[in-house]
Amino acid sequence: MATISALLIYWLVIFVGCYVVIELGQDQLYDEVTPYVGLKVTGGSLLLALMLTGFYYKGIAASFDSMFTNNILATVFQALVWVGVFVLIFRFHPWHGLGLALATMLLVQGLATMGVNSILTPTPVTVSRPGAFAVNKPVRQSLAPSAAAPSAEAEVKKK
Repeated sequence: MATISALLIYWLVIFVGCYVVIELGQDQLYDEVTPYVGLKVTGGSLLLALMLTGFYYKGIAASFDSMFTNNILATVFQALVWVGVFVLIFRFHPWHGLGLALATMLLVQGLATMGVNSILTPTPVTVSRPGAFAVNKPVRQSLAPSAAAPSAEAEVKKK
């Protein structure tokens, strides 16, 4: 069930990101929208989501903190796949596909991995008990100067 959940989260985030990029990119760069754009985005985003789900369960998820350090080879492989999807499936010219794919990859895969981690990672159970020595102190105190306690000699003189 967790695998299907991760796949669906990745697919949703990648689908939305790629659909926006393709609609705007094709319109601005070529002044037209590709035919069957919905089917192309569905197929391409499913391919990318399957790849990211596989990496997630192998322990080399594409997160912002490790994409350029520990997992640099996985990042390079993912970049090649993203560029291939943008050029071959989404039908961008190679240079346009390279730029849009890399920019989309850097933004979308990190955000999708954050979503998968936040939904699928169980939160630790915490017990909220006040400590034995917990003392409730007033939030506010008086601004007036506090009266000094009378000394023992002053009390003797009064008597």
